[in-house]
Amino acid sequence: MKCATVFVLLGSLILAGGCKSGTKSPAELAATVNSKDITMNELDKQFTARTEGANPPPAPDELQDAKMQLLDQMINDEILVQLAAKEGLTASDAEVALKFNEFKTQYTNEAFAEMLKKQKLSEDDIKKQLRMTQSIEKLVNKEITSKINVTEAEIKDFYDKNKESFNPPPGYHLLHILVTPAPEIEVRNLKQDDAKSPAEALAKAQRLLRDIQSGQDFAVVARDYSEDYNSVAAGGDINFQTIEALSNIDPRLGEVVKNMKVGETSPVIPSRFGFHIVKLVDKDPGGQKLLSDSRVKAQIHQAISGRKDQTLKNAFSEIARNNAKVTNYLAERVLASAGK
Repeated sequence: MKCATVFVLLGSLILAGGCKSGTKSPAELAATVNSKDITMNELDKQFTARTEGANPPPAPDELQDAKMQLLDQMINDEILVQLAAKEGLTASDAEVALKFNEFKTQYTNEAFAEMLKKQKLSEDDIKKQLRMTQSIEKLVNKEITSKINVTEAEIKDFYDKNKESFNPPPGYHLLHILVTPAPEIEVRNLKQDDAKSPAEALAKAQRLLRDIQSGQDFAVVARDYSEDYNSVAAGGDINFQTIEALSNIDPRLGEVVKNMKVGETSPVIPSRFGFHIVKLVDKDPGGQKLLSDSRVKAQIHQAISGRKDQTLKNAFSEIARNNAKVTNYLAERVLASAGK
């Protein structure tokens, strides 16, 4: 389990502590942050939710370190939530309700209930997490994102130093549907639909193709039924791909895409991963891109602002922690048990 700052984890299901200090014994506490408790019960609950179904699960000798890393994230989150509250940036009930409804629409009612049961969470747990992440986002937007500036000189300097990276091979902007021939550990499409055998997968892919050919929107079908873990939430959008990258998946996929016209949908294409359907949205002929190209400028602006954003967030997080009063009881107990 990798250690990460809270900013990387916005949207993930990690809940910070919330009880006032003084009500628990040190043995029950994982940490305190400016007199707010994070209990061992809270830490264990979030650790269980985070690692439930993990493949492979953490090894016994990794559990303590993994818990300490998770606790570190929870401490950082609590510090920033407290700062947001001081600045009047805590997310409102209406904002939380809106985000909760958006989150819940990713699941059917049955799948949502099953997810809560599996991760041992309640709807209030989800809402608490959403309030935390929204409050932190508002704080970050005010203190960091709104202050980032990228100049024309910086954009030109970046282009001059990285000119060769703006000379790509031809690219193909694709929407993608994948149907796999075996049960998936986690299904992310909105219908929670999962083919469980090669015959079932082929039949499903052929049915989806007929639906698209009869006029249904490709992106909607992808969100409802695709089993591509990475692109389903984006309606199957996998952006621009090279023929080489597509051929590495399967030579037949690259060959089909190379001969498609913009707006065209492919037949069902088999590969070792399952059955693919793609739609060609746009073509890029490749070759050297000029700085005058608005897409190049936008790409550079995003790269520079992203780099500044991450640097400032890391600095802000460190300063916030320097100014906080933190006691990590779990770390104290781990150190005290050394050699015993």
